[in-house]
Amino acid sequence: MAETTVTIASPGGLRVRPASRIAQEAKGYVSDIRFLVDGKEASAKSLFSLQMLEMSHGKEIVIIANGHDEQTAVEAMARLVESVVV
Repeated sequence: MAETTVTIASPGGLRVRPASRIAQEAKGYVSDIRFLVDGKEASAKSLFSLQMLEMSHGKEIVIIANGHDEQTAVEAMARLVESVVV
């Protein structure tokens, strides 16, 4: 299992378009990738699930991956979250 924590820096948070990018990218990994925000958990591969997390500016996301490419997946998801500017 690989894990990291990132803070949403984008003033607009992670809305539909950025969340869609995250879900698309996550589907390219074999590992199960989960996002945890405020005690709620969702699959990073599901746009609908990600939207239910209400990922607004300043919130922390714990990214957890479990599987063959877990470390690469966690690092890529963290970079993607940190690069979002809305």
